[in-house]
Amino acid sequence: MNQSRRVSIFESSLAGMLTDRKLAVLNVPDYNLIANKNPGGSYDRRTRENLYWIIDKLRVDPLKLTTLERRLLEKFGNANFVGLEEKEKRVKFEVARYRLSQGFKRSIKRAATAFLILMVAGWMVYQFGVDSETRGQMDMAFSAGLQRLGLVARKDFENIRDDLTATSSQLAETRKNNIELSHRVEQMILNNQVAENFQHILKQIYHDPRTKYVKREANVALMFNGREIASYKTDPRLWYILGIVDSGHIRVYYDNQEILEIDAIFGRMGEETPTGEYRIVNKVYKPTWYKKETKGGKTRIRVIPFGHKDHDIGRWWMGLKKVGSSVRGSYGIHGVNVQKVNDFYKKNFDWRNGSAGCPNIQGWYLQFLAKVVPVGAQVNIVQKDKWKTESRVNPPSAA
Repeated sequence: MNQSRRVSIFESSLAGMLTDRKLAVLNVPDYNLIANKNPGGSYDRRTRENLYWIIDKLRVDPLKLTTLERRLLEKFGNANFVGLEEKEKRVKFEVARYRLSQGFKRSIKRAATAFLILMVAGWMVYQFGVDSETRGQMDMAFSAGLQRLGLVARKDFENIRDDLTATSSQLAETRKNNIELSHRVEQMILNNQVAENFQHILKQIYHDPRTKYVKREANVALMFNGREIASYKTDPRLWYILGIVDSGHIRVYYDNQEILEIDAIFGRMGEETPTGEYRIVNKVYKPTWYKKETKGGKTRIRVIPFGHKDHDIGRWWMGLKKVGSSVRGSYGIHGVNVQKVNDFYKKNFDWRNGSAGCPNIQGWYLQFLAKVVPVGAQVNIVQKDKWKTESRVNPPSAA
């Protein structure tokens, strides 16, 4: 081994050791993989999966991060990597489309030029090359020929043109009315006046970087793209959550108005969700899951941090405490594994056979509830629904 190669290996080892001292959560290969990447760059599938995994490792416990790792989290916290295959396909498509459009334009220009020359030549012959009697005979023959071809003569064409003008005016008026209607519907959605549309909105804006929950002195506002969709006060007396085991629904009420009805999974046979009145006592983001497992006849509690492949309770935990007589165990409203979101509807297709007792709901609804429902709000779990409403009351647009 020559002297220059020994120096190069020594420098590389020294750089790795210095970098390793600046890392608490990541290892050197993780750092080297992500450090020079672009948060909006294009990478193959395996690279994207590794990058997202590294980002999740940084999010598990921000307090443990070193200065270098915090900078990485700030840079890649909202990363949205693009598939390399999609980018290549898009580039090839744009190149092909450009070539096709250029060739089509040239063909159109040539055809239009030739047609214009023929038209001008024919008009000049018609005007100056024949007498009036011959022109009259030509007009009659031309009209008869058009009729045989299923086309129209000049007078018929003028009538059709008048009809088309009237129709165009009607279409323009209809288009104007449709635009006004679209604006009214959009305003209804943005003002949160329709409960069904509100559910659709929550699902569509989940994980969208334009979505913000802004906490103010006495309320929380749901913002999207800088516009306020809804605002709710943080007084727990205004909130009431009703869980109905038999129908697999959770209803959310605010100021005596129903704002959401959510599909939910309750406890399986032998681990049924205890009915009764509860209070929300805490809200934890990216919670650690303390899973009870039985192996070899022994029961133990397994600690599973958020981001682990076996973590199955989602991004939020809303802890519940039973009012009055206590119940054994720990219960809370939570989600499902973000990588196994379809399992929400695959657990034997029965909400009563899907959890170990805790109410489970979809991530977009859980995100909304965790952000706007205050600690201290009342939660009531019942077996059957005593009052079935035919239609929901529209949720308030502002507090």
